[in-house]
Amino acid sequence: MSLAELIPLVNSLSQSDKLSLFKLLAVQIPDAELQVIFSASEYPVWSPYDATEAVNILMQMIRDDREASTHA
Repeated sequence: MSLAELIPLVNSLSQSDKLSLFKLLAVQIPDAELQVIFSASEYPVWSPYDATEAVNILMQMIRDDREASTHA
């Protein structure tokens, strides 16, 4: 049976049957493969910590804006 044939059958299962199927399939995946799958889900997150260059740029923009508003 192909995956295309299985998808409608799985969609028709109850939530508890889907969970049982998920558990059955998860047990059959070796731990090494699971580690590869789940370790790839880490994403870098930007933090303002140590973003001194960004701070300097923003401060210069504020200074420029203040100068422009006082000369206007």
